Amino acid sequence: MMLRILTTIALIAQLAAAQPGHAPASPELCGEALMRALQSGGYTILVRHARTDRNLPTKETPGSIPPLRADQRNLTAAGEQDVRVMHDVVEKYHLPIGEVLSSPMYRCRETADAFGAASSVTMTLRTFPTTAETQALVAAAPKAGTNRVLVTHHFVIENHVPGIVPGDINESEAAVVRPTGDGKVTLVGRIKLGDWETLAGAAKTAAAAPAIVHAPAATPVHPAVPVVIPATRPGKLAALYIEAFNSGDPARMRAFIEASMLALPDRPLEARMQTFAKLFNDFGALTVTAIQSTTDEAIALQVQSKRGPLLVTVTASPDGDRAQSLTFGIPEGGHS
Repeated sequence: MMLRILTTIALIAQLAAAQPGHAPASPELCGEALMRALQSGGYTILVRHARTDRNLPTKETPGSIPPLRADQRNLTAAGEQDVRVMHDVVEKYHLPIGEVLSSPMYRCRETADAFGAASSVTMTLRTFPTTAETQALVAAAPKAGTNRVLVTHHFVIENHVPGIVPGDINESEAAVVRPTGDGKVTLVGRIKLGDWETLAGAAKTAAAAPAIVHAPAATPVHPAVPVVIPATRPGKLAALYIEAFNSGDPARMRAFIEASMLALPDRPLEARMQTFAKLFNDFGALTVTAIQSTTDEAIALQVQSKRGPLLVTVTASPDGDRAQSLTFGIPEGGHS
């Protein structure tokens, strides 16, 4: 009887695996294996523009194109070096590059130089929110024996590549996809910044330009002098919140909420815990870089996260003992 039960369970498992929705996912390719696959053509490489200085002020808004270069976020020396390294990889592995499309932003057009001059500049790779036209462009098939390159922004990659979530693809990194023929794509592999450098070869990379030490854009920036949060009512609450948040510990955050946040009927504890879990997953630990504003009622902290700068605002309750609200915001000219 036991043998029959086990056999039945095994049969059910086999049948489930045979269903389209239960097929085991193919492992992602990386490094040399991914380069060998690209040598045969048939893929689309979605490249997030090379590294920029995310702390400089711009006149950008999501989806906008300021006409002046000075009003855009542009490549840093490290980003320009990344472009040279990408070009070295393309040349070293003789990757067959066909169509190269780019967002109109200068940082994207200059990143596209690594793969050959962009054959087309299209607003479709800059439009935010993205559209069905964006999906169609991502899913288009390459010309036989070649790979397509789309140089774009994080939101295009995150919204149209299955398996990619916010924070997965940083500046100077790429997702490689294969069209499935039904207007969709499947993720084949990723090229991280360290992968480009390894593939190009340390010696060649070092000789290409003077040594520049730059942290990746997603790495939190630690100020040379730690920012002191003022000991006002909201300042004390903000310091406690940042400490609990950065621990990543649900128990510590729960204790902070219960002891230091005003209870609100429309924001039960579990809802707040879910928000914490999502925020920590998306942004990681926070580094306070500046005090944007502070009063007896509220404080606004400029912080750096793994996805770039944020503004955390803490408003004290009327009696000052608890936080009435805690909000995360994207500074004006939010990054992409």
